[in-house]
Amino acid sequence: MEQCNTRREFLKAAGFCAAAGTVLFTGCQTSTRKGLSAAPMTAYGSAPKDLIRVGFVGTGNMGTSHVSNLTRVDGCQIVAICDLRPEMARRAAAIVTKAGFPEPKLYTAGELDFVNMCETEDLDLVYNAAPWHWHTPICLAAMKNGKHAASEVNIALSVEDCWQLVETSEKTRRHCVMMENCCYDSMEMLTMNMIRQGL
Repeated sequence: MEQCNTRREFLKAAGFCAAAGTVLFTGCQTSTRKGLSAAPMTAYGSAPKDLIRVGFVGTGNMGTSHVSNLTRVDGCQIVAICDLRPEMARRAAAIVTKAGFPEPKLYTAGELDFVNMCETEDLDLVYNAAPWHWHTPICLAAMKNGKHAASEVNIALSVEDCWQLVETSEKTRRHCVMMENCCYDSMEMLTMNMIRQGL
């Protein structure tokens, strides 16, 4: 990129960037929902448990890494694994058994087998590292079946998806968390507060 050597060149470049940003922003979807929820999850806390039973969806490279990490967390047990590719599910299950845990039940019967897992397994948490377009449906299925939901980034592909996740979490009283290091940092919380105040 060329460097602006004069104020005139700088102002031209800044004007171009502002115009481009305006064009891009006008295409963004805005929310039609107004007001605060009657039951926000900000102060909600689940009862403590000695053992967290996890169902894991999506065991590709990132998912397998997370499975391995979860086997080292005290009080956590992966009891079910779901993946479209049976060989990937078996590979993840081998990590679990190698760590000394019982073999998890495998769900590999198709794209929607995560729904079956959410409906039939006694789980506390569904952890989701599937491809992006499945993150919202998997989290919704988990919460609607009484499980907390955690997802690899990004958790939603649209504003509507975000609202579905928030409203389902509030309705079911189940946590829904995007597993990202900076979700609740000061800037993110400031932005959320500004949105809620209508600023």
